[in-house]
Amino acid sequence: MGRHSKAVLNGAGIDRRDTGYYSTPAPVAQFFRRKLLSLNPAPKLVFDPCAGRGELLAPFRDCGARLCGFDIMDLQPGGFFEFERCDFLLAALAALDKPPGANGLPDADIIVANPPYNCHEHDYLRAHKERFALAFGRGAALNLYSLFIHAIIRSAGPGCLIGLITFDSFLTARGHEELRRFIRRECRIHSLLLCPTDLFRDQGADVRTAILVLQKGPQEAQRIEVAGRPESTGHFERILKAGAFRSCAPAEVFLSSPGDRGEFVVEVPQAVRALFAMPRLGELFPCKTGISTGNDRAHLSPAPGAGFTVPFYKNPGNRRFYTEPDAYLRDDYKTAEQNNKNFIIRNRPYIGRPGIACSSMGVAFGAAILPEGSAFGVNANLFPKEKDRWWLLAYLNSSLCNYLVRGVLLRSNMITAGYVARIPVPEMTAAARRELEQTAREAYETGPGSAQALKFIERIDELAFDACAIPEPDRGGIREFCANIVERT
Repeated sequence: MGRHSKAVLNGAGIDRRDTGYYSTPAPVAQFFRRKLLSLNPAPKLVFDPCAGRGELLAPFRDCGARLCGFDIMDLQPGGFFEFERCDFLLAALAALDKPPGANGLPDADIIVANPPYNCHEHDYLRAHKERFALAFGRGAALNLYSLFIHAIIRSAGPGCLIGLITFDSFLTARGHEELRRFIRRECRIHSLLLCPTDLFRDQGADVRTAILVLQKGPQEAQRIEVAGRPESTGHFERILKAGAFRSCAPAEVFLSSPGDRGEFVVEVPQAVRALFAMPRLGELFPCKTGISTGNDRAHLSPAPGAGFTVPFYKNPGNRRFYTEPDAYLRDDYKTAEQNNKNFIIRNRPYIGRPGIACSSMGVAFGAAILPEGSAFGVNANLFPKEKDRWWLLAYLNSSLCNYLVRGVLLRSNMITAGYVARIPVPEMTAAARRELEQTAREAYETGPGSAQALKFIERIDELAFDACAIPEPDRGGIREFCANIVERT
């Protein structure tokens, strides 16, 4: 949420960006009713801690349960449930270490919630962040939705069922590692369903969300029903109505090797998950970030000129294999940080060395040659020996690698060096590496252009799929993911 005005008003004049309130679509609310009542057919109390107008409570009106809702705003929900204008997060903070029923919060059998979609810059979170971080942990206090998840689970009694629709960045983001472990430690996971990116588009938001159905209490031997990201809201509604989910073991849903951070992965093929037992990029090759200028306008020029002649690469984005510099760095950069506290040079010995520059922003992941004598930014940059540079460039631009990054390791936009360093590197024969190297050199010599790059990527894909023994049906799924990567991430 930026500093300038970005109001998104609904029909009642409510600024969704400020309040974080987005109405829950009816098919999602109906799914929660069906699923949660199948697990507990006779609840005594159903509670929504951020009730809005009561969209998630409405389907439970005829189940015989008492319905209760809290909200920091009074949106005139209509009187069909008990409503209290109350800040649930502060109430949950005050209720810590008190048993359910004696802590001032409803002792619910079922909790349903669509937590506010606000980011870390929201004034409310800034005002209370230290208190929440002390009580719930730094990771929980990264944004409002993660705080709600943590507070809901902490306040729920044993056996309480919890239905959530929320941002899905917690599934993979490094900052939410503890939240993932907290969820697994405190709850049984019944359902993990990825929602389509257009689910809230009619309310002015293209957001990546997920549905979680949890049950407070220790994990048992269990199956988890999952669904990957569907292509549209219409497709998603059919999936929810039909219950067309896949049942899988927990080992299929979580990355659990020592090199990983407990990421939740959904519908990732077994052949791809097996790659995470292999060595990672950061174990085999130096993976470094470089210069943070603090003020690009002062230290970078869009074209070479007097005092600005050092080629600077900071994010190849979709420019694969070969790319022109993003800008030109000031010639006296080696001493610039002495008088500019925000100008920071990291990994100084690697500045000027030839390597591979990896993308940092954008949806698709890619890489390009970092020429000798160049400087680079805070994106990830790899420095293999010359014998490995070209086949590695090919692998990094493969659809398989794109999928490993965007379908498994991280679903949000910012790819830092820490994530790139964790990309698994499969074993390859010398012959496969030679073919990859030759293809990457041809692609580089062809120069910039996405159309030309695609034909080389198709050739690289076959080599990478063969080297990793990816079955044909999974190859098709990976290609489809990459072809529709915005909708699938």
